[in-house]
Amino acid sequence: MMRVFVSVGAFFCFLGVVAGALGSHALRGLLEQSGGTGNYLLATDYMFYHGLGLIAAGVLKDRGCPAPVDLAGWLFIAGSILFQGNLYLIAVAEVRTIQSMTPVGGLCLMAGWLALAIAAVRPKTNEPV
Repeated sequence: MMRVFVSVGAFFCFLGVVAGALGSHALRGLLEQSGGTGNYLLATDYMFYHGLGLIAAGVLKDRGCPAPVDLAGWLFIAGSILFQGNLYLIAVAEVRTIQSMTPVGGLCLMAGWLALAIAAVRPKTNEPV
């Protein structure tokens, strides 16, 4: 699981860099014309934050942290797809058919941070309680 979280987290950070470059150059006019710049920038920022969160989940998992770290990682992945993915669709393609999933993605991201916090303070699986 550790490798999955670190790999996906690094990929999300990569996507954040690509999205930032595209938003600043190739998509700038489109985003300004559609009024999607705010959503696009928010999605790009959140892609970085949650990529780093996934990397942290992978590191905690590798150090023997308990099950909530797994939950945190999967919530970050699901939340990023639903939240950032929808914001990108709205900003670039003005696709709003599944925008009702954006708040669900946001809740997943919030729950992921909570699960990560719980995992970080719980004893390691090989430590006595």
